[in-house]
Amino acid sequence: MKKTILFIIISMIIFTGCSNKEENTNYPIYEGTVVYKEVKNDTYRFLMLQNISKEDLENGNPEKFAELGQDQEAAYYYLDKENYDSIEVGQKVRVTADINQNDSNPPLRSALRIENIKE
Repeated sequence: MKKTILFIIISMIIFTGCSNKEENTNYPIYEGTVVYKEVKNDTYRFLMLQNISKEDLENGNPEKFAELGQDQEAAYYYLDKENYDSIEVGQKVRVTADINQNDSNPPLRSALRIENIKE
């Protein structure tokens, strides 16, 4: 009798822990303009600023963009080569990012999905 009860309890714990129920994760979504792209050691990333003037975009460099990002939502996003090749500097995008980020300034995030925003 005790073995049967123990077996039932253990089975319930195992089946509860092994369920395939996916949790709905609310990933953050950011919108902005791609201002800089780079490939380093087979790692693809881009810098996105929430707001940037056409003049700053045309005359800027990575340091200037990082400075502009101090006063607004700005971040570097890591992504795969296919998505990297599909975006251009100056393009407005919507990025679904991983929850985790590196707390540098600007932060480093992994892009899970990228959508072009039509103007």
